[in-house]
Amino acid sequence: MNLEALNAYEQRGARFPRGVEQVSVAVRKVRLLLFDWDGVFNNGSKSGMEGSGFSEVDSLGTNLLRYGLYLHHGSLPRTAILSGARNETAEAFAAREHFDAVYTQFKDKSEALSHLCSQWQLEPEQVGFFFDDVLDLAPATRCGLRVFLGSGHSASLADFVETRELADVVPARSGGQGGVRESCDLLLEALGVYAACVEDRMALNERYLHFWNWRQTLETQVQRA
Repeated sequence: MNLEALNAYEQRGARFPRGVEQVSVAVRKVRLLLFDWDGVFNNGSKSGMEGSGFSEVDSLGTNLLRYGLYLHHGSLPRTAILSGARNETAEAFAAREHFDAVYTQFKDKSEALSHLCSQWQLEPEQVGFFFDDVLDLAPATRCGLRVFLGSGHSASLADFVETRELADVVPARSGGQGGVRESCDLLLEALGVYAACVEDRMALNERYLHFWNWRQTLETQVQRA
């Protein structure tokens, strides 16, 4: 754990409701990265029935975090999107980034979490969940690592989440404002592999290319409720 780097994040506004040490412990167990979509990769706004977008800055953050967990465990983490609504952009993004799965139109997100864990023989404590709103709170109570990106929505919601310790990381930036990237980089510092990840990506060395080629073989499953 790079404690100095995590303290710098805290000085810039990030919060750790259960303490910095807990983040370091929790991220080391993560075998599945699970992302909500609306309000996480974007600010939650939509135009009519059109889908909502994402930032390439956040996209790179997810890739670096996957690589960091690959370095830590020696195998690829599972990666999935879990959304209460169908979003073609989310499905296209997941396919492009070779996520393992997209679960959409699940009003009961705890049901989807149970299915994901059963499918891949994981325990909820091995899930790192990025979320932003009330619909996500039930699965958040079960996951081992929780990243809350909705602190800009409502002071009441942020207080509810933090006082009940439903989050381990609350980044300074919210969804659609670079919050995913901030959180991914922060978690790499908690793993102690941030510099190694950036250096390997810069060099496109053998270790990174092995990860990349393995990642590219994954085909995204789409599961709709």
